Amino acid sequence: MKLLMAEHKSPIKIAAFTGSRAEYGLLSYLLKEINADSRFELQLIVSGSHLSSSFGLTVNEIESDGLKPTHFVPLGLERIPRPSMAELTSIALSGVAACLLSSQPELIIILGDRYEAFACAAASHLTGIPIVHLHGGETTEGALDDNLRHAITQLSTWHFTAADLYGKRVISMGKSAKNVFTVGPLVLDGILRATELNRPDFERLTGYRFGDTNLLVTYHPETLREDRGLEGFQALLNVLGQLDTHVLFTYPNADDGSEDLLKLLHHFVERHSDRAWCIPSLGHERYLAALHLFEAMGGNSSSGIIEAPIVGMPVLNIGDRQQGRFRFGPNVFDAPPETDSVSSALQQALLAGQRVVWPRKCPEPALTPTSAIMEWLRNQQWR
Repeated sequence: MKLLMAEHKSPIKIAAFTGSRAEYGLLSYLLKEINADSRFELQLIVSGSHLSSSFGLTVNEIESDGLKPTHFVPLGLERIPRPSMAELTSIALSGVAACLLSSQPELIIILGDRYEAFACAAASHLTGIPIVHLHGGETTEGALDDNLRHAITQLSTWHFTAADLYGKRVISMGKSAKNVFTVGPLVLDGILRATELNRPDFERLTGYRFGDTNLLVTYHPETLREDRGLEGFQALLNVLGQLDTHVLFTYPNADDGSEDLLKLLHHFVERHSDRAWCIPSLGHERYLAALHLFEAMGGNSSSGIIEAPIVGMPVLNIGDRQQGRFRFGPNVFDAPPETDSVSSALQQALLAGQRVVWPRKCPEPALTPTSAIMEWLRNQQWR
């Protein structure tokens, strides 16, 4: 008697790369959806500051989300002196290439524009793995990331952009319109699903203490400036030193210049320990909760151009790091890196932040970015 066995289809191997806390926060909901779908096998490559204790060892956040990294690509960020961005890129390229040659996924998902992501894109292209690029077509005129993002776009086959403007830019770079999809910023998934926290719970989880006015600060190196943005950060600290505002700093990213920013940050917190705190990483959930709990945000992070404006949180945006990027809402107050200008813009942001209803209002899109991307993956027309 013959037993007829149903044909067993192996799950489709889909790789994804993450090299920083900010980019993982945007990717996390998509990664969890892929991981939960039996049609797919998620091959998660973890690298960059995730594996550095100096930057909060945020690989722990990935694992606490129930995701199991398939490959680790350490870059040696703990070395003294720290390797240059060029050297770190070469280490990442070699490490990711080895992962891809070993696992042979059908495609790889890469988000954004950082040097780690560029290294992953180069490795994927050279090993013949097609790339899905998220958040391409954007512009940050004050950072090296700008050209890296466009290079990743050129190496990629499919593109999921955050706004129509960005989709059109990708097409204008010679990419096929049929492979370009505008789905909105991936942070929408997090904003809509984030667990609400009140101020006492946030204080218990972080050690921060709220005052009458509160500012959340994330300031990264400005990699195209000779001083790496130190002037702008010092201007901000000068202003904060004269105010009674309570401040929570999160760490800068791992770009060149971050060590000097951290020295200034820690010195300020030590001098103002009654109203200033710092934490390497809030984690994505607590960071999104903070958008509803603080009066305003300050710094030069993309979260001040995308996440905060989406929920209506006022922002002090310093310098040129985010120059050219589409703002997803009002109340972004720009300031050049000088004390008087930063002071004026900060006062406007804090005043605007005191006029809101708590919690801030969230958008209600018909289809979230993760849902749109998962629908595309499941229909398998890309195969």
